[in-house]
Amino acid sequence: MKKEYFFVIITGILSGFIVFGGQIFLNLGLSLFQISFITQLLIVLMLLPFIILNENLRPKNGMNWLWILYGFATAIIVFAQYGAVVLGLPVAIVVLLLYTQPLWTIVISRLFFKEKLTKTKIISCAIVLLGMIILVNPFDAEIKSSAGIILALVGGLALSLWVIIGSVVSKRKVPPITIKFINATLTTMFFLIFYPILLFFTREPSIIRFSFDISLTIWIGLIIFTLFAEIINHLSYYKGVKKVPATDAGIILLLEPVTGALLATAFLNQVLTLNIIVGGILILIANYLIIKK
Repeated sequence: MKKEYFFVIITGILSGFIVFGGQIFLNLGLSLFQISFITQLLIVLMLLPFIILNENLRPKNGMNWLWILYGFATAIIVFAQYGAVVLGLPVAIVVLLLYTQPLWTIVISRLFFKEKLTKTKIISCAIVLLGMIILVNPFDAEIKSSAGIILALVGGLALSLWVIIGSVVSKRKVPPITIKFINATLTTMFFLIFYPILLFFTREPSIIRFSFDISLTIWIGLIIFTLFAEIINHLSYYKGVKKVPATDAGIILLLEPVTGALLATAFLNQVLTLNIIVGGILILIANYLIIKK
């Protein structure tokens, strides 16, 4: 196995800590907007010294539209996954629609970047989507929000753009730290733009409350969380997709819900059900096929 695939696998595993960590901070009293905005702001502040001290890491002119699209897509992912829940869509359905990402990634990569579409990729994509359906078990959920469905699907498309654009800029030899810094900076700006829109839909404090008045213990937790779940996680991804095709990376990243489910079972007292086990095994099989290829 190429070492670059190993880096993408690390990202898939560490990404499972994002939702898990988010739930922990929610339980500690932070709002969804606080978690989203503060983590992106911390990324900017933690990477800024590297950008200032190392001239080679400073953003160069060019690809401006691509950077803006990347920051916009990242903000949309967060906005969609939380907004769909606010609009009344069950969490299981939101997760399923968000993780249609491999399908969008294969289509976009084929149409616009001419990535080769092999039988292994098609089979792996089908297996991973089946695994996701079994894993989240959406059939027990009641669907009452067509607007929520549309928003979650948009989130899945944005997640695909995140995968593809990250792959494109990495292959153009932009340093991983530079990519993450630019992305976090623009995402932070888009969060500020989206905040009034979020206020239009809800006034629920657990969603829109915003304050920096947080205990020192939680600040330390946020810093550690940001370092591992966001910075090291995504720097590993950018290093890997310098050579790993975006379609392969999109499938491997679906290790995230498997990791998230295991963490929730171990630390949040959530039950490890049969559908989680079967769905997780199918996702691991799909990853094995891609990596073995």
